[in-house]
Amino acid sequence: MKLISLLDQLAAAPATAAPAPRRALLAQLGRAAVAALPLSAAALPAAAAPTDTSYDAVTQLLLLERTQVALYTQGLAATGLIPTAQTADFQRLLAHQTQHAALLLKALQDAGAIVPALPRFDFSGRHNVATNPELFPAVLTSYDAFLALAQQLEDLGVRIYKTYIFTIADPQLLRAALRIHAVEAEHSAHIRGLRKGRGAVVQYWPSEEDATIVRPTAAQGLTTAATGGEETGVQYVTPGVPVPFASFLLIRANTAIHDPALAEAFDEPVSSTVAQTALNLFV
Repeated sequence: MKLISLLDQLAAAPATAAPAPRRALLAQLGRAAVAALPLSAAALPAAAAPTDTSYDAVTQLLLLERTQVALYTQGLAATGLIPTAQTADFQRLLAHQTQHAALLLKALQDAGAIVPALPRFDFSGRHNVATNPELFPAVLTSYDAFLALAQQLEDLGVRIYKTYIFTIADPQLLRAALRIHAVEAEHSAHIRGLRKGRGAVVQYWPSEEDATIVRPTAAQGLTTAATGGEETGVQYVTPGVPVPFASFLLIRANTAIHDPALAEAFDEPVSSTVAQTALNLFV
């Protein structure tokens, strides 16, 4: 598919970029050496303003990418789960996520920072304890359940990268994060399209018109992290000063643009705490 080929190009890290000096990366990634960086984009709501260090950002992004790598690896290994027609798609998505994880891992290693151990992922939500309740039933036996979880993780990926774009200090790593953010958005749209093609009521982007993905209460942290707050129609020029959409987004005869369209036009960031709660469901 042309879309997948495009994603290959977007996902590729710049091969000619010179590695940042060890001392510079240490200053930006090391917990002991770096203070919380100030928010550089005033338009973010205060509740989402990142207070994390670059190290916090990279380690959480690494966990996100490792989670997606594990889901696609297990999905491709599950006999009969992914239809033959979509196998190549998920092989490419896996290749992209593997590349992202490798880039983030190298950034930590080059900085001499502590690299978190690779978790043992469990996509049932049982945390590898058979007697625990199953929070995500049939993820590796039902294609629709697999797609629903993949969509939420990709939606979450878009939001986490959006948040941390304002936290990562190293210019080269920031450029890579911006590229990955675009790829995560394309992944989300592609998986949403696959679900739409199977009859799910879903747009190619987060929308209040999407049918709810029903989860048990204990798994709602994923839904909150993936799309919670995406319905907001309020954006800010500067803190406390909203964009006056109603004054100039008129489609005809003084009729303001429909609110869902406003919300759909913007991706919302997510706090690191909310994101971590969601990612912890699978380890």
